[in-house]
Amino acid sequence: MYSFFASLFHMARGSHHQITVNDRVNRIADLDGGERYDGRVLKVVGHRARVCWPEGQKTEEELDSLVQIVE
Repeated sequence: MYSFFASLFHMARGSHHQITVNDRVNRIADLDGGERYDGRVLKVVGHRARVCWPEGQKTEEELDSLVQIVE
């Protein structure tokens, strides 16, 4: 239910993310979990991304909690 309301909020706010497939990202610490470093985006659907982390773990993340690594 939360994701439904979050989707409506993002649609109304009109936020656009620059994160695309194969971008390197870090996850910021929030209530959902701790920080993570050096992930690779596998797929972006709506306001969520599938991310592969260096240990091989794959997670679904909100785009709002990801920060793109710019080299």
